[in-house]
Formats: sequence, structure tokens, C-alpha cells
Amino acid sequence: MVPNWHNDTTMTTAELPRRPMIWLAHRFVDTMNWAAPLYGRRKIQKITTNELQNLQAKQDYSFVLVDARSEAEIAVSTIPNAIKQTDFWARQKELSGKLVIAYCTVGGRSLLFAQRCADAGFECRNYATGILGWCASGGPLADPDGIPTSQVHTHSRLFDAPTDYERIC
Repeated sequence: MVPNWHNDTTMTTAELPRRPMIWLAHRFVDTMNWAAPLYGRRKIQKITTNELQNLQAKQDYSFVLVDARSEAEIAVSTIPNAIKQTDFWARQKELSGKLVIAYCTVGGRSLLFAQRCADAGFECRNYATGILGWCASGGPLADPDGIPTSQVHTHSRLFDAPTDYERIC
């Protein structure tokens, strides 16, 4: 059974010692989103791993998946079919009308990116569980050439990679 640290539910007390930084990061992102209107930002709805996997399985082209991580992280691996932020902004007219689903490592940078996209008129969702949640669900990763890989950049040594994935940092 996949641990629930990557789901939208609160981590159980038994799991807390295993992944405290991920739990803390998710609570911080939730708080950022809750407080967004106080700072003139938009609240962004989340999308779950199952919802994203279903969209990808249906080959639904009504959305665009955007990787909001750094170039160094993207150089290791991405969720298949994701594009970089720079590519999104370069193609924003072409992508008009599509649902923007943003992700990063644990949801913070993708929330900020989704807020910028919402300000630009896009409908957005934050895949707040991020690439680490994707890995925890057994989701595939691809390197920059599209070749499957099990390496994942965790953004920080404070975050570990789920079982069966190699942490690069």
C-alpha cells in the first residue's frame, strides 16, 4: 500500500517520523493557498494523483502539464508530457483555453506558477503532491530525451525519494 503522505489527506501520526519535511511542506503550501486572497493572490484548486493519471490515461488534450521546477531538476526527470514554464509562456496563445496543471516537488512553486497563470486568464490546478507524490504512486518519469528513468531530483536533501526511485540532489 502506498503511504498517504502524497495524498490530499493529513499524514497519520505513525507516518510523521518517516516523512516530516514533506508533511510540513504540504501544510505550508495549504496555508499559502488559504491565505492567498489576503495578499491579493488567487486560491488555486488542487488536482489529485488519480485525477491526473486518469487525464493522462484518456489522452485528454484539454490540459497542459507544466513543470514549475528549476532547469537542474528538469534535467534529471519529469512527469511524461510535461512542458517547462518557459515553453508555456512562449506558447501561451497557442495553449489558451486549456486547463493548466502545474507541479513542482511538493507544491509551493507550482502554486505560485498557477497563480500567475490564473492572473493571465487561464483555468489552473495545482498538483500539490508534486513529483514526489507522483513517484510514491508508482508514476513513470522520463529524462529530457523521453527515456524512462527512476531518478528524481528532490530539490533539497531534506526530501527523500520514494522507494524504487533514486534521489538526485
